[in-house]
Amino acid sequence: MRTIAFLLLSIISARLAHAQAQDTVVVDNDSSFDVNYVKFDLSVRPDTEYLAGSVELLAHANALRPDRTIQLSLRGQLSVDSLFNDGNPATFNHTGDKLFVTLNQNYASGAMFALVIYYHGYSTKPDRSGYIHATQTWPDPGLPYSSTTSEPYGSKDWWPCKDNPADKLDSADLYLTCPTADMACGEGTLVGIVEHDTSRTFHWHESYPIDHYLLAFICTEFDTLVHWHHWADGDSTKIMDFVFPNSVDTMPQSLVVVDTILDQYSRWFGPYAFRKEKYGIAQWEGGGMENETLSFCNDADTGLVAHETAHQWFGDAITCKTWNDIWLNEGFATYVTDLFMRSTEGESVFDTIIKGQEQYITSVPGGTVYVSDSRLPYIDSVFDGRLSYTKGSQVLNMLRFVLGSDSAFFRSLREYVTGPLRYGVAGTRDFEHSVEQSSGRDLKWFFDEWVYGDGYPIYDVAWNPQDGFHPSVAIRQTGSTPASPLFTMPIELEFIGDAIDTIVEVLDDAPLKPFGFTFSKPVTRLIFDPHNWLLDGSLPRTLAVHSATASSVSTFRVTHLLNSYSFDFSVDNSGPATVEIYDLLGRKIASIPLGVQAIGIHSIPWQPETVLAPEPYFCRLIAPGSNDEIAKFIVSN
Repeated sequence: MRTIAFLLLSIISARLAHAQAQDTVVVDNDSSFDVNYVKFDLSVRPDTEYLAGSVELLAHANALRPDRTIQLSLRGQLSVDSLFNDGNPATFNHTGDKLFVTLNQNYASGAMFALVIYYHGYSTKPDRSGYIHATQTWPDPGLPYSSTTSEPYGSKDWWPCKDNPADKLDSADLYLTCPTADMACGEGTLVGIVEHDTSRTFHWHESYPIDHYLLAFICTEFDTLVHWHHWADGDSTKIMDFVFPNSVDTMPQSLVVVDTILDQYSRWFGPYAFRKEKYGIAQWEGGGMENETLSFCNDADTGLVAHETAHQWFGDAITCKTWNDIWLNEGFATYVTDLFMRSTEGESVFDTIIKGQEQYITSVPGGTVYVSDSRLPYIDSVFDGRLSYTKGSQVLNMLRFVLGSDSAFFRSLREYVTGPLRYGVAGTRDFEHSVEQSSGRDLKWFFDEWVYGDGYPIYDVAWNPQDGFHPSVAIRQTGSTPASPLFTMPIELEFIGDAIDTIVEVLDDAPLKPFGFTFSKPVTRLIFDPHNWLLDGSLPRTLAVHSATASSVSTFRVTHLLNSYSFDFSVDNSGPATVEIYDLLGRKIASIPLGVQAIGIHSIPWQPETVLAPEPYFCRLIAPGSNDEIAKFIVSN
């Protein structure tokens, strides 16, 4: 199995492989119109970065500006030859990477209009990342190819678009003309191929809604592998895989995993959203990219294919509304891949994956899953492997714990992806509300702290086994950064003794919180977070009674004397001892140095410097060999 870091690097390399100049405004927020349909008629060659042809946009007006100008995006290196609005020439201004079009009339809200834009040019390095000319080098050097890679800001590198993921297209047609020896592969259904003298035109039709950045093509020499996937309900979907000639002896054997993945995801999340068209893998050099109905993958590695196929549900069937919410694509695909590995490789492999991801996330103290506006212009901030992918994945793992069962978790995801948002776009709050409706629970607190909140919690745990029948536990929480919120979370505590092994779930919602328990049989060990649900940078921790002798049990006591208190405890190692006192809100009331204490039993008086309010308090003994024990005492009138 490939390492987590290697797999993530492979997946995100397509987004980061090429430098890209940054626009002042990277998302087109022109709300005066929306695009409904796009038709491409392009000539492409695998041996050049030259593009020529036209793009037709069918759009509807919302509320046009008085000057009737709308904004599109198109790389400045590409030249616009002419532009027509409803069949008549229209005025345009191509400045930098923005294409401003003045419509020929003032369309009423809801009225449809058409634009046809003829353009040509070389979309070249270093300014472009969305259109790639390269050479097949996997597994051996070979043939040239051209392909697109549009996410997040690369669509404008090869076509004039409204560059905003919130505005999803209803459908699309791609007419791609290439040399006779090559194939041009795209989304949806292959409607037909028209042969010319030295070229041929491929017509692909996407009948399902599709986001602009998921439109793509690749042109090169391919071997085509076709079979039908048969669903459990008797329906079938065509599987079309396109592999480099040098890979035809190895890729087909690996690609059989696609059928297993499709069946598993359909059981978990509902029917594949594009059944009437196809699904497949097209080989390329850029890692992975989840283009609708046709994922681009550099090889058939199970983890990579599982990740990109998961996007057909989370990213394609439902697309993130803004790049701030990219975790709804990448965090989901990462966690779904983890779950697939769990189903095929077993729980121990899954546990190893989760532990590795936790170490990766907590290797840096800060960072939010939600991408702040200040990070948006930078591709490596949007596609942050630690935050958007891995921490986003861990958010879902913790949500699975919070919801209480696998059945509740999978039901919530299935209802999210097959519900009203299907074929549309969603933000974090949309997902939150969907899960709340499915589970009947208020989960705003969870998303506020884990998606929008910075960093992660660090837990300090102390316990006093008392006589073994009445243990008390205190959990103190600090944030990994000063900006970290208080993380309210359920926490599992496993109590173990010679005749008992039980897990108790508590709700930690304070900086320091004590808990008391009563058992019918004595316990000698406590395991904090035994199933490693918490993203806290620590593996499950075991706290045990520090000695098996009866005299060592329940060594820390706070005794109320006439006008003072006594700290009674024993230590197994000499050294400095301190008692910290907290109120029930977790506020530290006092820190009392007791000096160096020798091995043995001690009773040290303590007189509070100020009058304590009549309420419960919590004491924590910090001393060598004390097992970091705790005790409670109550001040009464």
